[in-house]
Amino acid sequence: MENKLTKEEKMKEKVALSNAVTGKMVVVFAALLLAIAALVYFGERMILSPLVVAVAQIVAGLGTIAALVWCSASAKGKKDYRFNVFSPSMVLGLCASTLFVTLMYPTVDASRTIISVIALAVLFFVYQIYPVDFFICSVSVISGFIAATVMNNQGVTLFKDLVVFAIYAAIMAICIGFFAKLAKGGKIKIGKNVVKKPRGMINAAVIASFAVSLIAVLGVLALGGYLMYFIATACVVYFVIAIIYTVKLM
Repeated sequence: MENKLTKEEKMKEKVALSNAVTGKMVVVFAALLLAIAALVYFGERMILSPLVVAVAQIVAGLGTIAALVWCSASAKGKKDYRFNVFSPSMVLGLCASTLFVTLMYPTVDASRTIISVIALAVLFFVYQIYPVDFFICSVSVISGFIAATVMNNQGVTLFKDLVVFAIYAAIMAICIGFFAKLAKGGKIKIGKNVVKKPRGMINAAVIASFAVSLIAVLGVLALGGYLMYFIATACVVYFVIAIIYTVKLM
């Protein structure tokens, strides 16, 4: 039987968790600035050879696989990583984001890669600050934005379009399944964490985010040349939803 924490111990745990989250945010912000600086530098000079990019992709890929193994092992273990800045999930996120940048950089221009990296950082901050339903909104809209951006690029082949769309469809399927289970009052266990339906969950906002994301991606696939219109529409809807959730936090 587990010992119940005293009021003082609970307060110390709360402070430790807050410090860990703050540390993670600082690390992500620093990584974002470093990524933007690198992309601007290399994007202007175009000095990265295909060999260097390939090596970076392999290293990032191996790091992502190792982080996945660590996450899997930590989920079965007894150690609590919630108070660690570089927890298994944090390391996985950093490695996966690095892999994403190395894969996207040779495919699209540096400016689109920078915008996508900023979008990923926003996703992390949303995860740390906002309720889970807004995080689902953010994942659907941002994944749609990135997918539409990549598929609209002139250097992308039909095969790459299909691969990007398949990845996007998988992400959307997970988001929709996640939302459907939470909407019914179900619980979802991710590792040692249990996600429950948040109070005041706004179903209409989540459904609207799904809709604009799908419209943007399918619109780009069908029409191609109207990317900015689809992205602008998705951004407007997303910002309105963000304002609603921000007001709720106050």
